[in-house]
Amino acid sequence: MQQGTDSFRLVVRRGPSPNQTYDLNKDIVTIGRDITNDITINDPEVSRHHLRFTRGMGGFTIEDLGSTNGTFINGQRLTGAKPLQNGDMIGLGETVTLNYEMVRGAASARPDLMATAASPVPRDPGQPAPAVPGVQQPYSPYAQPQGQQPAYSPASPPAAPAGYEYDPYAVREEEPRSNTRWIIIGCAALTFFCCCGTIAGVLVIDTLNLWCRIPVLYPILNTLGFYAANCQ
Repeated sequence: MQQGTDSFRLVVRRGPSPNQTYDLNKDIVTIGRDITNDITINDPEVSRHHLRFTRGMGGFTIEDLGSTNGTFINGQRLTGAKPLQNGDMIGLGETVTLNYEMVRGAASARPDLMATAASPVPRDPGQPAPAVPGVQQPYSPYAQPQGQQPAYSPASPPAAPAGYEYDPYAVREEEPRSNTRWIIIGCAALTFFCCCGTIAGVLVIDTLNLWCRIPVLYPILNTLGFYAANCQ
């Protein structure tokens, strides 16, 4: 396989421009929020000069440039330089995810695969051989009678492309559950019941004229002159 004919690209899986493609067509490619970078991604999680790609023999090597929110490869924080593999998921902070892809060139096809593609396709045993005029066809137990349609079998759903379903930052998108609302509702309910209980207690005490029989309230009422008027 000829590596020189392969090309590499980045596909935005999550970020400001989903599904946007960036070709890595230089030996050194930088990514950041600043417009001086080769690839500019305008996102608050991306630093002005976030990371750098360097071309090698088998592809690109990635290196973080001291970004604030970090760079992640398949969910693992990047430290130092690391060679990339086809299908790696690159995270810039918590909101941007890029997919590293290798696109093979036409000249990189293997000769043995090309020969296999050119070979005739084997015939299905259930399919009768082509009819030849004047020659009687041999009996085949797998042949379908003429005019009879084969039994229907539902086709399997196409499999999703490998690497596209995995997102190492999906867990980070889930917002933590907040109990603040329930605390406020509980406090409001408790305050309401306390107020109702206080009003009901005052009405009962006033109806039964129990003001002078409560030891705690007696000195206060006597000081306010309430005792002389209501406690005789």
